[in-house]
Formats: sequence, structure tokens, C-alpha cells
Amino acid sequence: MMGAAMKFWNIFDSLATTDRGEDINKIDDSTFLRSDGTVYRLEGQLITGSDGSVMTLLDADPHASSGHACMAVTTFAGSRSSLDDEW
Repeated sequence: MMGAAMKFWNIFDSLATTDRGEDINKIDDSTFLRSDGTVYRLEGQLITGSDGSVMTLLDADPHASSGHACMAVTTFAGSRSSLDDEW
């Protein structure tokens, strides 16, 4: 699974782009939707995907007026089971 996984995102105002050139729609300040139906949620500095992926936000303020993109990187190489209460 990880061999084909995204390694980083650049997050802009209305979308995120991946290292593979894929655009991911930003639904609101904490929700992203990928074309394959995967939903990603931003909570603090952590982005978790419905596919079990986990990424860390590197820039604390993606809405900063500097105009720079925020970046998120993959930090977890496994997958999360929906049966696990703790992970």
C-alpha cells in the first residue's frame, strides 16, 4: 500500500495538490475529498484519511496572508483498521 501512497500535499485556499499531480477538493476548513471518494479530515496538525492514511501539517497557518501554500507530509506507513478504537 505505501509504495503507491502520496508523500506530500500542498494545500491552497480551495484545493490541495499531491506529489503525484492529483488535485484534491477542499470542502471546508477541515475536510478534503479525493476523486476516488476518500475523505480526509484536518484536526489540529494531523490529517487523517478514511483510507487509513495519516499526514502531519508542516505549516501551522494555512490561511496566513503570506500567500504561501501549506504543506502536509505522510507520517504513518501503516493503515488504520476501522475496528480499532485506539491508533
